[in-house]
Amino acid sequence: MNKLYGNFFKYVGTIIDYVLEFFITVFSMLTELFRSFRSLLLSLLFFGGCLFFLIFLIPMSLSSRGGTNWGGILLLILIFPVIGSFAVSRLKYLQYMVTEFFYERADYYLLGKDITYETMGDYGRRYQRKIEEERRRQEEARARMEEELFRQRFEAFFNQANSYGGAYNQGSYNQGGYQGAYDGGFKEKYEAATERLGVDVNADKYEIRLAYKKLAKKYHPDLNPDKDTTQIFQEINAANDFLNDENIARYKSMYGKKQ
Repeated sequence: MNKLYGNFFKYVGTIIDYVLEFFITVFSMLTELFRSFRSLLLSLLFFGGCLFFLIFLIPMSLSSRGGTNWGGILLLILIFPVIGSFAVSRLKYLQYMVTEFFYERADYYLLGKDITYETMGDYGRRYQRKIEEERRRQEEARARMEEELFRQRFEAFFNQANSYGGAYNQGSYNQGGYQGAYDGGFKEKYEAATERLGVDVNADKYEIRLAYKKLAKKYHPDLNPDKDTTQIFQEINAANDFLNDENIARYKSMYGKKQ
């Protein structure tokens, strides 16, 4: 009897899996096709408005008596990519939820494996969590890539600056009352970090840490489930990391207010 139940869940799950995969493929292809049409129409509209008018709008107005609903076709081309993307995401959600439900029960009867959840809705919620975790991983990877790119550009700029040597190489030129340390952008980066935390450039480390804690608590992603604050939170952390004790002392010695 267990084998009968197991095969039933297995075959039903397989059929549903193939059917939903077929619709996902169809909607994905149509979405990409209509997205290409939309890009072409928008390009004609913005970069060749007169050409678009001559090629499309005049023939549409002349042939409107023939019953062809060109306005509806244009509207479909414009909105189908949005509808198609939503349909694909919902079909993938449905595919995961239903097939996991049936396949796990097939494994339970055929292989004796444990069942993770009792209802399909639980599998759907697990799918949403997986999608959210994947989105966060992609954002973190993109942030790391951008940070690494910025570091490489900064180092290349700094190394180029060092080739000039003399008074312009991370030092000060005090002759004639001018103090202009050519520091490879340290001053600008420091002031940008203090601006991101909302403190004065002459703020001490205690003021900086207090401002950081307030902003980190305000924009922490876990405390803002309805808003995407990940980018802001990363910027706050980057600014706080840059404003360490060493850089604070360096800035004050080079650009701080004279007593």
